[in-house]
Amino acid sequence: MDQQSSRRFFLHKAAASIGLALTAPAIAALVAGCESDETTPTPPVGTTYTVDITTIPELSAVGGITLTFVGDLNGGSPVFISRIAQNTFVVFSSICTHASCEVDPPAASGSNIVCSCHKAEYSSSDGSVLKQPTTGSATNLPRFANSFDPATSILTITA
Repeated sequence: MDQQSSRRFFLHKAAASIGLALTAPAIAALVAGCESDETTPTPPVGTTYTVDITTIPELSAVGGITLTFVGDLNGGSPVFISRIAQNTFVVFSSICTHASCEVDPPAASGSNIVCSCHKAEYSSSDGSVLKQPTTGSATNLPRFANSFDPATSILTITA
């Protein structure tokens, strides 16, 4: 190898090494920015929450539904509370089981709950899947056990 070729080879390798050294931290920062060490707090199993139904006008009649926050239940995301009979309620998650998007409340009384991410549809009375998303599949929205005391109008929800 002549001196000119050796010099060209050296400069080429040196430039490549410097370029790699300068871009490596930027690439590492981009990759680190895409991951999250945060976890959504989940209440311990068996944790109970109480809701005074008289404070939620949407639940005053059978067929009513509301989207509300109940402490850290559902990882801090809101839950649906649906009144399906005079003394019977169903409490279920607002997080789509397909891609973890928050679903939209029903547009009108009796209409379906729709996930705006991929158009899955769920029953507004119990969170069951009525229409699969445009890609993949979804399962029923997770439900939370509950009991209702008609004497006090208190709904107790268990995580």
